[in-house]
Amino acid sequence: MKVVKLAIFSFVFLFTIVWLISLLIPSEVRVSRATDIRADRDSVLAMIKDVDRWKEWYPNLDSFDSVKPIYKDGKLAGIILDDKNPDKPVILQLQSAKADEVTAFFQGQRIKPVLNTWKVMEHQDKGLITLQWTMDFKLRWYPWEKFASLVLEKSNGQRMEIGLANIKKRLSTDLSSNN
Repeated sequence: MKVVKLAIFSFVFLFTIVWLISLLIPSEVRVSRATDIRADRDSVLAMIKDVDRWKEWYPNLDSFDSVKPIYKDGKLAGIILDDKNPDKPVILQLQSAKADEVTAFFQGQRIKPVLNTWKVMEHQDKGLITLQWTMDFKLRWYPWEKFASLVLEKSNGQRMEIGLANIKKRLSTDLSSNN
């Protein structure tokens, strides 16, 4: 009986220590990447705003076999990446499109919605813009979620870099074919 009590006490003590350490990890995490592109602002924004064109640049989107469209007010507004659980499908949905910013939510099965934001910033050097992609994660108090957030930069940052490189490559190909 002493061994069982010791095991329970040890488990509670260790969980409390881990939970207290996890409180030091922020509940909001932002991962950001940017690239300079020789293109006009409108062509970059058009590529990001158009859900039909996401397959051209969004990383690994072409590898999903069962991508299904989401319509809002008769317009294509997003995609369902995985609907194995109909109550909580994995979706990527366009939220808003402004003059220099596009936002979309990624909703996974076990995570809070992730806000994706693409901002276009023009430079004095006409024809050169900076495209910045940020992902904002809001974490729950769960220790495993807080500790998992320590690798968000590496896992999502690499995917974001690929997506930005795809946009840059696609737009430079479009520019060279128009000349």
